[in-house]
Amino acid sequence: MSNLIELTNIREDMGLIASWIFQKSPKTQKYYRRVVVDFFKFYPNLNLRTVNVTHVAVFIKLLKTSDSTKNTYKNAISSLFAFSCKSGYLTFNPTLALQSIRVPERISSKVLSEEQIQRMIMYSKNKRNELIIKLFYYTGIRIDELAKLTTKSFQRNESGCILIVEGKRKKVRSIHIPDWLAEEFYDWIEELSDGDYLFATRNSSLEQDHISVSQIWRMIKTVARRAKLSVSPSPHWLRHTSATHAIEKGAPIHVVQRSLGHESISTTGKYLDIRPKESVGDYLKKPI
Repeated sequence: MSNLIELTNIREDMGLIASWIFQKSPKTQKYYRRVVVDFFKFYPNLNLRTVNVTHVAVFIKLLKTSDSTKNTYKNAISSLFAFSCKSGYLTFNPTLALQSIRVPERISSKVLSEEQIQRMIMYSKNKRNELIIKLFYYTGIRIDELAKLTTKSFQRNESGCILIVEGKRKKVRSIHIPDWLAEEFYDWIEELSDGDYLFATRNSSLEQDHISVSQIWRMIKTVARRAKLSVSPSPHWLRHTSATHAIEKGAPIHVVQRSLGHESISTTGKYLDIRPKESVGDYLKKPI
């Protein structure tokens, strides 16, 4: 909180701001502190009680950053004022009139071809890397979900193999695994102890831990270079690719929604028109 303490204009607000920040995850705490410092350094004579919607709008507009980051700043500031009102510290939230900044979707540029996926599998170098790439592609799983999987995440039932995934806000979902892929994972699991992380590593204390997100990122980048892809995909590209290919091959949108763990089907719907193959013009007669 050291940077915040230097801001004398919000000294009276510090208790409320601290309560708001400490309820967040460590990563979010660090980011939110930065947002508050940036905002009140920009307005050194304001405090929580004197801020209005124009102050926030001007600050967001003048940020020299991407629209996506501007939205993140806006959401953080809105969260602070919403918390202030909920706590009874303020009676009015000045950010309610703010609108989200439209960020153009560019999912289509983050979709690999089937050939590129196969090349990544072919050049994965070892079985661990191969299984990680296959799991991304054939389930659409998120990177942090994949990292924490254990041997117990794979379960058998009457419909075959089910992957139990803990997603955002600890919501649990089940993803059906094709029989051929399940056999590959059962062979892998046979080499591990019961309850072990599916993709384990050693931490600084030489204790077993799950593979880190950064390790997965580096591996995907390395494999893509080895496979001589013309792009440098991130793990999230494989999630986009999974959803896009599945929909193109006729998968019902609710199936894709459930596999990817989207709360709203409108989020999944953005994959419908990524690479349109037809339009109304294809159904209309050519003029004579």
